[in-house]
Amino acid sequence: MESIVNLINDNSNQIIKFILIALAGYIGIRIVMFIFNKSKAMEKIDPTVGGFLKGLIKFLLYTSYIIIVLSLLGVPMTTFIAMISAVGLAIALALQGNLANFAGAIMILFSKPFIVGDYIECEKNAGTVSTIQLLFTQLMTVDNRKIIVPNSKLVTSSIINYTSENLRRLDLVFSAGYQNDVDFVKEVLNEIVDKHDKILLVPEPLIRLGQHGDNSLDYDVKVWVNTVDYWDTLYDLEEAVRKKFQENNIEIPFPQREIFIKYPEEKDNTPTQ
Repeated sequence: MESIVNLINDNSNQIIKFILIALAGYIGIRIVMFIFNKSKAMEKIDPTVGGFLKGLIKFLLYTSYIIIVLSLLGVPMTTFIAMISAVGLAIALALQGNLANFAGAIMILFSKPFIVGDYIECEKNAGTVSTIQLLFTQLMTVDNRKIIVPNSKLVTSSIINYTSENLRRLDLVFSAGYQNDVDFVKEVLNEIVDKHDKILLVPEPLIRLGQHGDNSLDYDVKVWVNTVDYWDTLYDLEEAVRKKFQENNIEIPFPQREIFIKYPEEKDNTPTQ
């Protein structure tokens, strides 16, 4: 205890200096982060990018803080840097996949193929983007399931973004029997489209006979709607066409097959003379 007391007395100025600098550095980081979070510039930045920047700045500040504190304790910077390099190399080799995910997060945040709130599809995964984190992106499906997708997959695979544009085209196919007049069926479909208030007139709707099927004539109905009205319009048209076809005696055919049975001819077993 006497040795410790003597050591403290001999180095009291250095100890007080170290404590004051360490405390000032910690408080300084808290103040910088508070100002950064409350700044007006952050209000204009996309929330996803803002969250990423907060984490990155905090990491850099605390890393610098630790280096300064260690230098005050007399740890040689060359040794410290060599140690950091060795640890960094080991971590890089062990976490190659995570580094790729981190690089993917940076590419996503700055190239913005999608943002939080977009409905996207990547390979077999589809859902609304809820968060974009450093290593993975979280999707929420329409039935409230959570999908975690590595960022590296999102930047190396094809992505379909369904909500990035304000308008979407709704493509539907309705079938009618061969016995129904083509012009009459098109007239009924046009009437349904014209009466729907969510279908846009520009671009102009397209209603044409698309295909001669095995059991029916297939009519293409292509209309433009606001993206937010896509699903409502789809279900409305499906129901309206069914009702109108029934009212106008337009047959909605189902697959049919004609089967011919040919019996073998009976042999004449009458004995000959």
